[in-house]
Amino acid sequence: MIRGAEKRRTGIAQPLVLIGIIIVLCAVTAGVNPRFLRAQNIINIFQQISILGIVACGIGMLLVAGQIDISVGSQISLMGIIAALLGQTLLGGEAGVKVPAWQAAMAVPLTVAATLLLGALLGLLNGIVVVGSKVASFVITLGFMTVYRGAALVAGRGTGYPVPRRFQQLGRARLFDLVPVSVLFFLGVILMTFFVLKYLRYGRFLYAIGGNAKAAYVSGINTARITVIAYVVVGLASALASLLLVSRVGVAQANLSDTYALDSLAAVIVGGVALSGGKGDALAIFLGILLIGLIINALIIMRVNPYARDVIMGLIIIIAVATGQRGSEAS
Repeated sequence: MIRGAEKRRTGIAQPLVLIGIIIVLCAVTAGVNPRFLRAQNIINIFQQISILGIVACGIGMLLVAGQIDISVGSQISLMGIIAALLGQTLLGGEAGVKVPAWQAAMAVPLTVAATLLLGALLGLLNGIVVVGSKVASFVITLGFMTVYRGAALVAGRGTGYPVPRRFQQLGRARLFDLVPVSVLFFLGVILMTFFVLKYLRYGRFLYAIGGNAKAAYVSGINTARITVIAYVVVGLASALASLLLVSRVGVAQANLSDTYALDSLAAVIVGGVALSGGKGDALAIFLGILLIGLIINALIIMRVNPYARDVIMGLIIIIAVATGQRGSEAS
């Protein structure tokens, strides 16, 4: 029964529309500036959307279950500052205090592991409070967004911390001096999202909960556990995004990732993931992310006022939500 419901929810109309929009956008932008379609610019686009894409995959799967998390931006900032502090401490701090060789060698792996663990714990906290309180996830995660932002400001002392040079290779390395490692992480997360939503029982449970949580519970699905796991997945995705972001930028700040909550939500909604849950897939998430990235890059290529970006992103969300809602009512 769940498989049939899933098939009804994932039609091919939305992907075709998005592909058409992407083609038109590329053609128009290339007409204005031929550099848009150069291989280097295409690689730059994928690098620009890689971190956003990782976050959006977590948000997309959560949205399929009918939940939302708008605290991801603050989570990323907080985890970035903690990662920078931990990396500095393990490597001897800014003063360059000599540390044991094994500690210096394990500094990056330990920092990565600790950040991922912190992300899982933050996601677990969000999920437990949302499920336990039975309050709308938007309200709960809005509160957590403020908490995490304040914690990031306290931990970063209002400014931030530089990321150790050895740690920066995580976000700046390139495969064959061409493809950024962050792009490979992004593509890997997209493939994992596809596999989870398409083939795993956990993915089918997400669709069932998003389609009708009460019916899913009555049918024997542990809706509370599945929902909490979905929040943990968001936390892990945010942790990976945080590691890649701060290592690429070279500094961890409390306001470094404020836009990621809005942008990731815009990407998955534009892709066709329903706010009400039960609809969406990995292809929709990928196309939504790609479209957002192309729009941002096109605005830069065409030298549009950078302050107009938020206005355009907001309009995209409004149009996408309104169109998706009309499509749901029609079906």
